[in-house]
Amino acid sequence: MKYTTISAAVVCSFLFPLSAVAQTNCEELKKENEYLKKAMQINTPVSKVTSSKIDFNFVECKGDAKDQTITLVLMLVNHDANREFQFRVADAVDMEGNEYPYGKFSIGGRETSNTIRTEVPIKTTIVFKKVLPGVKMLKSIAISYYDDNPGPGREPEIEFRDVAVKW
Repeated sequence: MKYTTISAAVVCSFLFPLSAVAQTNCEELKKENEYLKKAMQINTPVSKVTSSKIDFNFVECKGDAKDQTITLVLMLVNHDANREFQFRVADAVDMEGNEYPYGKFSIGGRETSNTIRTEVPIKTTIVFKKVLPGVKMLKSIAISYYDDNPGPGREPEIEFRDVAVKW
C-alpha cells in the first residue's frame, strides 16, 4: 500500500507538468491557427483584374468617417520578371457621379514606387480623400500605372466596378 501511494505520487509529479506543457503548446497552436486564418482572409480577393502580367487582386474598400477617406486595398502579384512598379493616377466615382481624387498610394512599404518581385504578393493601398460616409458604393475605380515596357500603352489602366464601401 505504501509503495502504491509513493508510485502514484511519482507518476502524478511527472504527468501534471506534462499536462501544463501540452496546454501551453495547444494555446500557441490555436493562436498560430487564428493568425493563419486571418492571413488567408486578407489575401482572398473579392475580384481580380490582370494587366501587363500583373494580377490586381481587390481585397477590400474601407471608409474612415472621421478622416473622410476611403482606402482601397489591393494585392499585386507580378507574373513577369522583377520590375519597378509605380501608380500614375486613380479616380473613384460614386453612384451619383461625384468624382474623388486619390490622396496617396502605398506599394508595400513605399509610397510612390517599389520593386514587385516575380510571384510575390505585395499589399498596396490607394486612399481617396473628401469622401462622406453617405457613399456606400463606388460605381467605378479607375487606376493607371506606369509600365516599363517600351512602346505604346506605357500607361495602362485597370478598372473595378460597383465596389461596396465598408464604413
